[in-house]
Order: sequence, then structure tokens, then C-alpha cells
Amino acid sequence: MKRALNQLKRGFLNLYRYTNQFQVLKAIRESLLRIVPVIMIGAGALVLRSFPVKPYLDFVQNFAGGVIDRFMAYVYNATFGVLSIYMVISLSVSYVDKVRNMAGHYIGPVFSSLLVFVISSGAFEEGADLSSTFGTRGLFTAILCALFGSCFYCSMQKRSRMEIRFYTNGADDAYNNMLKYLVPILLAGLIAALFNLLLFLTFHVSSLQEAYTSVTDALFLRMNRGAGSAVFYIFMVHFLWFFGIHGGNVFETVGQNVFEPALLINQKAIELGQMPTQIFSKTFFDVFVIMGGCGSTFCLLLTILFFEKKRSIRKLAKIAALPSIFNINELMVFGIPIVYNPIMFIPFFLTPMMNLLISALAMRLGLVPVVSNPVEWTTPILLGGYYATGSISGAILQLVNLCLGVGIYYPFIKILDRQSEEDSREKINKLVKIYQKSEETRNPIVLLEIRGEMGNLAKTLCDGLEAVVGKKTPNMFYQPQYNYQNQCVGAEALLRWKHPVYGMIYPPLVIKLLEEMDILTRAEEVILESVLVDMNSIKAVYGEDIKISVNVTGTTIQLDHYEYFLAEMAEKYPQHVKNMMLEITEQASLQIDKDFILRLNRIKAMGYRLAIDDFSMGNTSIKYLQNNVFSMVKLDGALIRDILANERSRSIVQTMTHLTEEFDIDILAEYVETERQRDLLNELGCHLYQGYLYCKAVPIDEFLKRGY
Repeated sequence: MKRALNQLKRGFLNLYRYTNQFQVLKAIRESLLRIVPVIMIGAGALVLRSFPVKPYLDFVQNFAGGVIDRFMAYVYNATFGVLSIYMVISLSVSYVDKVRNMAGHYIGPVFSSLLVFVISSGAFEEGADLSSTFGTRGLFTAILCALFGSCFYCSMQKRSRMEIRFYTNGADDAYNNMLKYLVPILLAGLIAALFNLLLFLTFHVSSLQEAYTSVTDALFLRMNRGAGSAVFYIFMVHFLWFFGIHGGNVFETVGQNVFEPALLINQKAIELGQMPTQIFSKTFFDVFVIMGGCGSTFCLLLTILFFEKKRSIRKLAKIAALPSIFNINELMVFGIPIVYNPIMFIPFFLTPMMNLLISALAMRLGLVPVVSNPVEWTTPILLGGYYATGSISGAILQLVNLCLGVGIYYPFIKILDRQSEEDSREKINKLVKIYQKSEETRNPIVLLEIRGEMGNLAKTLCDGLEAVVGKKTPNMFYQPQYNYQNQCVGAEALLRWKHPVYGMIYPPLVIKLLEEMDILTRAEEVILESVLVDMNSIKAVYGEDIKISVNVTGTTIQLDHYEYFLAEMAEKYPQHVKNMMLEITEQASLQIDKDFILRLNRIKAMGYRLAIDDFSMGNTSIKYLQNNVFSMVKLDGALIRDILANERSRSIVQTMTHLTEEFDIDILAEYVETERQRDLLNELGCHLYQGYLYCKAVPIDEFLKRGY
């Protein structure tokens, strides 16, 4: 059983990776995600306009002649009333980005798609309702038209050389670009018009939108308003949602034309003193089947809040909780994500199907009254069940469905956790490789200016780093330093950052992001103060003579502000200053002149010790030895890695040990990984070591344990 379950999990994970390879599907998902703010604003206006509490409704509808109601209507009509227009624009942009990799070239595809959509929607046919055509009912047509319009335009631009050129003194770039757009947009519009004409001549429908509406309505009406059509309707709504298409809006006409009349039939039966018999109405689906939105995602929300331990997902659930109460679930659907995620395929479909069957059975058996009262889809759970049925049993039925849904979602959340960890590792590894390639090729890169997923990841990491620095909560690791007698004489304090989602972050990447945010100096101050706070514990274990090295960049050490900070720390922690070794990095950025040497002497006079990082035979490194300000040099790691195989590396190390011995300066070798390296370094005159031969960098608690 366990083996079969593991195979099922692997199958879901492989399917997840496979579906994410299709860029068109990614473009559709991203386009709907782009318009989530519009959807939430419109839904919020609807909630405020129709919250089902009679005193509140009376106030909204009657205050100052209904001015509040009218105001909310403006917002609703400007969002849901033209939602298809937003979708056309959003999908055109996403298609250009994701599928064609032509970021920035949006105007032509957007205009082409809008022209195709306006023609195909039948918006200007006699008797057409613009708010209905351009609103939620036209969403499916909008998706088809945006894909065709954008694809056709981009293909024409790539393959065709038909381009009107008009270079004169009076024609600027905007004018010539307009002429460039003309031919593909014109052809896209002509094709759309011809297609709609063929539909009219062949099937006597005026537009693609009317053809789609007629086909879907006829399909469901032929099935009657029974259990079969209800199951098929719920399946199709969720099938489209799973691929990033708002199924509820696409099948809005079916809901209103096929299932909504059931409510009127029930109301008429009650007026005649008869029992209502029509179970499957649109209100029934909204209240008892898709609680919290498609997929009954309120069940998923509760599952996360009750059982999920990962902070990032719990945070998402908390943010999404308020809109989910009013059945607005876009934050959950795209935040988890559910769309295109085969791991969530089963619970996303199974939960509403079970809700449908249980609710229908409860009403068929007379345990719960049949829905006979209209309820707005934004009505909160429990209230909706009570108002729709006129009975507390309706609210109880919703509660039963919620508990069942939580049980269905629970095991799949656990599978999703594992996949989320794998995806996070892949993303962060990709960003690290981008940075490492920049280091290797010496081509500078600004990570925060990268477009797309990697740029967004860099910004996400920066937000977390900014919080760490702002709250002064750095995670410090210590890598011990030993002499040849195997005594721990010091340690290097190193910043290590474990992101709650992406895990331990590559340290040079952390420094790079701190630089790009222009908070590296502030971070170095926070690090030094954090180490000073740890010094009481460190000295209690390792003694009063222990030396702790803290990295300081060449840019920071030259700042007046940092010198003032060091003076403040020396006054605040006078008993620890002599134990601190400021290890200067980025020697190439230093301006070694009289003023800089004077600054170093002032810092040394405060009690700090100074060290040179990555010391070699370079001109910058040698200049340091001309002045008596440094207590230690750390050999360039490239020399140590190569010392066993390269005679010249050994000669360079031996020369530098003679220099430092002559000037009474300690010399330490990093990256010591084998006893052979250590013994050879000892023969060459280097008696202090740091590296994996002894210990990697470890948290403060583990560092202290090693000293007992």
C-alpha cells in the first residue's frame, strides 16, 4: 500500500513538471493572475453592496437617495462589467512575455487581440448588452481571441517583411511604429470578421460569442436540470479553472439560463402551497458546492490553518482568509498554486463533487429544505446556508461539507509540501548559477534588474534580508581557527541566512543582494554588534585570549560613519574590543593613501585588531605591510588549494611567511582540508589554520560545545 502511494505521488510530481513545460498554459495562468486585483476590487464592491443583513442593505440602498449603492455599482461595472477587456490585454501581454519572449513589444499584440475580440464578441449587434458581452460572460471568447490575435500578430512580425516605411523629417518613431503595426492588425481583424461572417451564413449566429453560448446552453438544456447535468456543470467549471480559466465566468450563461430558473420554479411552488422540487439551482451550487470559491477552497484554507506548519503557506492562508469568507478565492488558487498543479487535481475536483452529492442527498431525503431563496454568491458560509434554505439545517449542512473537504485536502497538502521544497531549491539554485556565472566571467550583473521569475526571486530575498537587518537578528555561524598544536585560538564570524521558504542561501549571493539594496554597511554593523553580544559566552568557553574575525568590506572601512560606529561599540563593549579582528575584504576597492592609513591607526588605537583577507603577492596586498597597522594576514585560498601540486604556490607561501615573520604579523591559511596541507604549511612557516580539516562554519551553540 505504501509503495503504491509513493508511486502515485511520483506520478503526480512528474505530471506537474510536464504540464509546467507548456508556455501557453503558463501565459493563461499568468494573465488571470494579473487581473486578480481587478477581480478582488469588483468582488469587494459587490460584497459591500449586497451583504445579506437587512439593516445594512436598507442603509446602503436608501442613504442619501442610494448614493452608496450607486458608488459601489460604478466600481463593480468598471471591473466585472468589462472583465473580458482586462483579460484580452492581460493575456496578450503574458503571451508576448512567456511564449514569444518579446518582452516590451506589447502594443501591436494588444491592439490586434482587442480588434479580434470586439468583432468576435458581437458587442455591437442589434440588441447586444455591452456589460454582458464585455463582462464575465465573454471571458472564454476573450481568451480565444487574445491567443489568436497575439499569435497571429507575432507570427506576421516574424515571418513577413510587409512593412510600410515612411521616413521624412516630419515622421517620428511613434509614427513609423504605427505604420509597422498596421498590416498585421488589419489582417487579424479581417480574418476575425470573415470567420464571424461564415458563422452567420452557416449557423445563423452573429458572432463567436453567440455560437459558444448557444452550444453550451443547448448541451445542458438537452440533459435537463438533473443530477447528470449538475455533475457535468461542476466538472466543466473546475476543469477550466484547473487550467487557469475562470470556469464560473465562462459558464455564467449556463448558470443563469439553465440552473437559475430552478429557483424561480421553487418560489412559485411555495406560493402555490406546494413543496419545492428543483434541487439543482445556481444558488445551490454557490452555497453548498463551491464554498469559498471553486474547488471548495475554504476547506483548503482551513486545512492549512489547522495542519500546515510551513510559515509561508500559513501566511498566504491568513492573507487569503478574509476574501475567502466572501467566496473570493483567487489568492488561494494562484498562491498555492492550484492551477496546472496535478497534485491538487484530485481534491480540487473531488471536494465539490462530494459536496454536490451529499447536499443533494440531504435535500432529497428531506433532512435539509430545498434551496428556495436567492442568495448572492459573496454571502459568507453558514449565513448562506441559512438564508438559502430558511433553516438552520442549511448552515449545519455547510459545516458537514467543510469537515469532509478538510479531510479530502489534508493528504494532498502534505504531498504539496514536498514538491514546494523541491521547486524552491530549483529556483534558488538557478539564481545562484546566474550569480556564479557573473563571478566567473567577471561580467557585472544587477540581480534586482533581471526580468521575470529570477528578478522576482531576488526581490523576495531582498525583502527578507531587509527584515533581518532592520530587526538586528543576523544568524551568525563561527568557523574555528587552530594552531599546529590543535588548539582553537580564534574563529571567523560568518553571516548565514536560512530563508523560511528557500532554505540556506549561498553566502556570496547574500552579500551581493545586500550591496544592491545599499544596506551592506548597515548589515556589517549589525553583524559586528551581534558578535560582541556573543563574546561573553565565547570567552567563558575559550578564554580571554580568543580572537574573533569579522569581515568588513573595503567600501565600509573607508566610511567616516563606520569609524564612528566602531568608536561607539568600543565604548559600549570595552572588555571585548581586544578580541575583535576586523578582516578587510575587497582590497582592490581600497585607496591606500595617507588618510586611509591614519584611519586604520585610529581604529587600531580603539583596541581593534586588523587583518588582511586573501593576502597574496599582488601590489595591493604588499602595500599593507609597509605600515605597522595589521596583526594578521590570511593567505589567498587559491594558493592553499593548489599548494600540494604547485611548487610555485609553495614558494609564494614561503616568501610571504618570511615577510610576515619579519614584520611580526601572524599568518593564517584558509581552506585547509587535509593533514598533508596542514603539515606542508607548517614546514613553510604558517602555523594557523582554518578549514574543513577542523570544522565547517557552525552555529554559536555548536561552536561553544566544541570548546568543552
